[in-house]
Amino acid sequence: MTRKKLLLLAVALLLLSLALSGAFTGTGALQAAPQSVPSAAPTAATSAYEYMAELSDGIGSRVAGTPSAVQAAGLISEWFTQLGYEPAQQDFAFKAGGATHTSSNVIATKAGASTKQIIIGAHYDSVAVGRGAFDNASGVALMMQLADALRAAPTPYTLVFVAFGAEELGEKGSDAYFASLTAAQKADTVLMINFDSVAAGDAMYCYSSADQAWPQLTVRSLARQMGITILTNPGLNKDYPYGTTGDWSDHVVFAKNGIPYLYFEATNWLLGDKDGYVNTVKCGEIWHSKKDTISYIEQQFPGRMEAQLEAEYTVLIDFLTTYTR
Repeated sequence: MTRKKLLLLAVALLLLSLALSGAFTGTGALQAAPQSVPSAAPTAATSAYEYMAELSDGIGSRVAGTPSAVQAAGLISEWFTQLGYEPAQQDFAFKAGGATHTSSNVIATKAGASTKQIIIGAHYDSVAVGRGAFDNASGVALMMQLADALRAAPTPYTLVFVAFGAEELGEKGSDAYFASLTAAQKADTVLMINFDSVAAGDAMYCYSSADQAWPQLTVRSLARQMGITILTNPGLNKDYPYGTTGDWSDHVVFAKNGIPYLYFEATNWLLGDKDGYVNTVKCGEIWHSKKDTISYIEQQFPGRMEAQLEAEYTVLIDFLTTYTR
């Protein structure tokens, strides 16, 4: 081979190498693979994992009507205030164990391009056993990370963040909140998003009602485009049809009144009675048990909670900043 041919071959190989590495910017060059989240997507100053740790390890169990639950409501209100929101505390009374107790919802609103609203909620109370990390500091934490990231971001709809009290005693907080809405506010509610026990189970799931399945179908499709797997109830238990869930969390009052809901959870619908109650193959049920602590979950499933929270956040940031119906 002549020196000229060798030179031409070397140049050709160099150009090919540059194109494959993404460094070549001429016509026909290979482009870098698109990122899962646009570079302009808003980011939070504090991660969901950090919020979760402060609530569950900093306070511990948060039984409705007790001083620890009051402390939790105060902490969430403080978080919203630090982010620039003007939170409102909605007090309500409820009966349990033959006595009347009090609790409160913490509400913060972020104006959007439309006055139509998406309500994003998670209950902050827990049962007495464990520290309520999975159920439901994880849900509150995901809500807070979204509120953190979206406080100054343009969103198509107004977002109303609600930390519900007394869910564990029969969804008392969400019932009280819904009862306080005007007819116009109910009519303007496009969607209710509920976070309940969203990080620790074997897989991430989301659900919607059978007659208004668009929320879970939209979010799961969006997740697939990002390389994230979010499942839904496979419908193996006849009492819970495909894509739906049970009447056991703060979405219930909205669903019963015809408002579409999107419920996020981390569990395993292939186990036990196939009703979503058994969260993991390895450890069985985590919620409502002494296993519901960050330290135990991290010991059994290193990195799982953080990874699931981040995946859910990634999908929801895109959904809440771009989706309109």
